[in-house]
Amino acid sequence: MANKVDKALNDNSFEYLLGTIIREEVLITVNNLNQRKQNSTKKHLTIKEVSSMTGIGPSTIRQLTLSRAMPHRKVKSRIILDEAEIKETIENYRKLGWNDPENNWDVQIVQSEITDFQKSKEEPKMIDEILRKIIREELATFSNEIKDLAKKNKENYYGRTVLTIKEAANHFRTSPSSIYSLIKENGMPHFKIHSRHYIVLEEAEAYLWRETAKSYADEGNIYWQRILQRLDWEERERNAAYEKALKRLEESTY
Repeated sequence: MANKVDKALNDNSFEYLLGTIIREEVLITVNNLNQRKQNSTKKHLTIKEVSSMTGIGPSTIRQLTLSRAMPHRKVKSRIILDEAEIKETIENYRKLGWNDPENNWDVQIVQSEITDFQKSKEEPKMIDEILRKIIREELATFSNEIKDLAKKNKENYYGRTVLTIKEAANHFRTSPSSIYSLIKENGMPHFKIHSRHYIVLEEAEAYLWRETAKSYADEGNIYWQRILQRLDWEERERNAAYEKALKRLEESTY
């Protein structure tokens, strides 16, 4: 009986809460690292290929990218999609068609979300949320250190995938000239070694994702405006965390 009481007390203790949160956040971090590795090998599909694979017409797939914000990336005028990213949207369309029982795509609701987003307070209130925030910051640093210790080679640069221009063109289902154009005219992230250009795949994926969202948002598509708003907020949070880490480093050296 005493053991049961002790266990109940321990389960409600601060130490137990802290241990539980750390275990959960470590698991999330490990899963994220594994997911990044899986994402680096994903294969992009064209609208025609997705249509052939799903049996859904190209015009419907194109409409899903607009009125359901189905994830995809635009490489110049070419649309490419990843099977894993579009799975949920395709399944929902097959099950519900254009019905929207949860009002995820109601115009007024989406517009209200966009208006209210900046007013919402994102800072955590509960002790477990505060602890999670601290632990996530430390785990992010730890995961970066792991990547920094990774062996540098052609395909592994600080834990990331490096592609030549030709390899990037093959991955994004386009031509080398289009990749060069994205670099020179649109500012796609890259680096140079002597006269050769290289693309860090993860950075290019993120860049194309945001540019795709921005292109639709600028055209007035509220569903993509909602996505872009979240992307911008996440970018600000990352920059703030980076500045905080730099300040902490500077203070620790004096």
